[in-house]
Amino acid sequence: MSSLGSNDYSFNVLQQTAYQLSSCTDQLFQQIEQEQIIAGTIDRIRASLELEDIFKVTVTEIRKFMNVDRVGVFRFTPGTQWTEGEFVAEDVDDSFESALAAKVQDHCFGGKFAAHYPQGRVQAVADIYAADLADCYIKILEQFQIRANLVVPVLKGEKLWGLLCAHQCSGPRRWQFSEIELVRKISTHFAIALQQAENLERLRQQSVLLAQAEAREKALQCQKSLIKITNRIRQSLDFAEICQTTTAEVRQLLKVDRVTIYRFNADWSGDVLFESVGEGWCPVLGVSPAIEGVYLMGTQGGHDAHNETVAISDIYTAGHSDGHVALLEQCQARAYAIAPIFDEDRPWGLLTAFQNTGPREWQADEVELLTQIGEQLGIALKQTECVRQMQAQSIEC
Repeated sequence: MSSLGSNDYSFNVLQQTAYQLSSCTDQLFQQIEQEQIIAGTIDRIRASLELEDIFKVTVTEIRKFMNVDRVGVFRFTPGTQWTEGEFVAEDVDDSFESALAAKVQDHCFGGKFAAHYPQGRVQAVADIYAADLADCYIKILEQFQIRANLVVPVLKGEKLWGLLCAHQCSGPRRWQFSEIELVRKISTHFAIALQQAENLERLRQQSVLLAQAEAREKALQCQKSLIKITNRIRQSLDFAEICQTTTAEVRQLLKVDRVTIYRFNADWSGDVLFESVGEGWCPVLGVSPAIEGVYLMGTQGGHDAHNETVAISDIYTAGHSDGHVALLEQCQARAYAIAPIFDEDRPWGLLTAFQNTGPREWQADEVELLTQIGEQLGIALKQTECVRQMQAQSIEC
């Protein structure tokens, strides 16, 4: 072999080697790019626990990477043995119709193919007219203008939940192994995110049901306490006994730190007549009889004289005057709710619940309960007065 020929041979070998290295490098870069896309898509899928967000990220990212005409999430209708379902999410080229509005019924799939998908089956059809598909199946695919179809299962545990689909509508397409692997890997993480989102939604629903149950229980307890106080009023003619029972019942029911019954004088000053107070708090009964009355003297009963219940969540953000805040601080109060007590049409006094430990957002049912108990105390006053008058008339006779 001549020197020239040898050089040509060596050059050809080097050229082939360089080509192979370049090809391997391109494949490596393509693989790295694909893994980065998969990782980025998975991160975005896992970033949300809202189903709508998970659906949207999945279909958008896959279609952007694969440059296909449509990517959709198909969900089987529970209880139909995989014969019915619908597309619940899609990203589709504007040139083609949306698949979201249509319901799909495919008895062939449920009977022949559904059992294979949990085992890892993937369908990659380059041309629906050259794949020996059943006529009924082709008709369903034509409904969505599909010419090439890639279908990967979405599993919920070991059960088939739905399908992740890529559609080429403009013409046939030979699906690359890398494309199939991308959709398959994303489908696995999509299924995990789906399970997490559904678990969260189930917890939310359980929380709602628990809250509703707690609300019903609380309403029941309120009703029982109101009935108990009402029965005590009907059974007792001792107003002091009624008031002592009422303050204790209200404090226990509302879980507040203090409950008082306050009586007005003619000048809107007055006295705390009854009190139920939690352990660790200073009593106001017999210590500061005019704490509430000093404020009310200047307002002639304030809102309470107009049969309004007042609920203040925080005395420092309620717009009270410095003097009013100082008086409430003497009661160690941070939040309070007041219901009026009427003797006929005249304001007689106040039923007040205090929260001392911190601010409190009073619930509507709590305020309503306080109002109703205030009304019952007004009835007790009327009842007591009627008995007193009857006794006086009896003595005169």
